[in-house]
Amino acid sequence: MDRPPISRHTIALAVSGAIILPVAICLIMAVASLLSAMGDAAGGGVLHWVALGCGIIWAINLILLVLALAINALSNPDDSNSEEK
Repeated sequence: MDRPPISRHTIALAVSGAIILPVAICLIMAVASLLSAMGDAAGGGVLHWVALGCGIIWAINLILLVLALAINALSNPDDSNSEEK
């Protein structure tokens, strides 16, 4: 049995990041809006930039997850379709 080039642990980590990061972004944006509404424009602005950074990390994570799954799929092709009886 061949091992996939990218481990299951790495893919599980990327999937968990893809699930957790959007929630974190929403919470950071909510706190940023709350701080801005309370008159702390500097704190709100900083948290907006932090949320933007998390969004960029999330986009990179999703791209790398798709590439990792594609590499694993291409490294072990399904031979059942290629066999002709």
